[in-house]
Amino acid sequence: MKDLLTNLIENEYLEKYPSFKEFCLYKEKGLRKKAFNSLHSFIEEAKHWDQNQKKDFVSWLFKVFEKSENVHHILVHPLEENLLKPFLKEWMSEESKDPLPFRWYGLFFNTENRMKYLEKALEIGGKGEQRVLLKMIDMYFYSLWYSFHHISEDLYLGDVEEDKNILLKTEELCIDVKDVHSKKNVIETVDYYQNLLKDWIDFKSQDKEEFVKWCADNGKEYEWTDSYYY
Repeated sequence: MKDLLTNLIENEYLEKYPSFKEFCLYKEKGLRKKAFNSLHSFIEEAKHWDQNQKKDFVSWLFKVFEKSENVHHILVHPLEENLLKPFLKEWMSEESKDPLPFRWYGLFFNTENRMKYLEKALEIGGKGEQRVLLKMIDMYFYSLWYSFHHISEDLYLGDVEEDKNILLKTEELCIDVKDVHSKKNVIETVDYYQNLLKDWIDFKSQDKEEFVKWCADNGKEYEWTDSYYY
């Protein structure tokens, strides 16, 4: 997957937006001040666009986002707050049965209600929303990682019932994952966290200390048990 700036600069459609093109070129050269001056000019121009012009630009830009990496190089605060977020919210309001604005808002904006936008996109778009499915699964896995990332220090940061529910939701989402490799990875990761949660519950029920030692003594193999020596 190519870098976003490369994809934008190589895209002929960029010629329609001279100020935005300047912004991209200056960003590529690391000229931050000039880049943001050009972006400011572009945003001021966009304020005078009609809805169709805004939709045309936003749709084109997010489609390039979807096939690029390092999106954060372009998805900067002024562009988000002054053009992209407001327009996507208008789009959601006017065309509530279109999954696109919900998909893009959930995929690319790190907002507090991110999961709700993804869930809405999936509800409208169904199984075809594969990027949304995988993003939701990725967010669930991050939550599980956070719960367990200090487990080798006998510190579980999650809630058992909440994590059980997350694992159940992830399994349900996995059913509709089409890519074979991705599906395999999801199944293996779910199995890992299910086993880890079960082992933690068993460990706590025995009122023991030193979870790493307990795992090693009971033949529970995790990467971090390799560091335990008798």
